[in-house]
Amino acid sequence: MRDLTEKVVEYRSNNADPTGTTPTEKDFATVRLEIFGPDGEPLGETSGAGRMLFKQEHDGHFVAYFGEEIRLRDGNVIRAGGLVDDARLTAGEAATFPAVVVAGPLRGAIGFRWFRPVAKETHDTYESAIVVYR
Repeated sequence: MRDLTEKVVEYRSNNADPTGTTPTEKDFATVRLEIFGPDGEPLGETSGAGRMLFKQEHDGHFVAYFGEEIRLRDGNVIRAGGLVDDARLTAGEAATFPAVVVAGPLRGAIGFRWFRPVAKETHDTYESAIVVYR
């Protein structure tokens, strides 16, 4: 599935700055988003959590682990997760990590998850893709 749009419906973090521009090594956040197809049709939702792991010495960027469960209306349940360069994502660059279908018609399929914020200032809408292969 490509050309998807995701909209944040719930976001909670121990960091009061929702823009992501003032990260700390203690940051933890949970998020829930609704997923829409290219035609605007609702396809499902994703819920996940992210935790800052460390700050890179060479560029000062924070690296986080983000994991999520994607539940699609077609019955497929996908788990995805991986490391994210928080500074690059906050600046509007895309993040990509592995995905696997754990339940539903495509169970056992593997692939990747791609997403990037549409507006760097708000991070409430994302462009995304979920690509899996049998």
